[in-house]
Amino acid sequence: MDAVAAEGKLPLGLDANGDMTRKSVIAAFILGTLAVFTLFPIGILAIVLSNMGMERVKTDLPRARKLVAWSWGIFAVTDVVVVIGLITLLALS
Repeated sequence: MDAVAAEGKLPLGLDANGDMTRKSVIAAFILGTLAVFTLFPIGILAIVLSNMGMERVKTDLPRARKLVAWSWGIFAVTDVVVVIGLITLLALS
């Protein structure tokens, strides 16, 4: 077992090297694309936080978990807002 993985739980969607798993790459692509094209600055913030977390996996695991969790949270919230907005727009038209 890797020393980093032995220290604690890895961030969601990342392996011990700080690379994204195959499933997380697909999810991040879909959520990130939707977030960037609909709520541009917030989507970019989530991408930056994710990148910072991926870089810190080997050096500061608790901080990496927080950064990656914030990025996934931002993606989720922005995408829910967009979907609700689209549903509302379709319902009103």
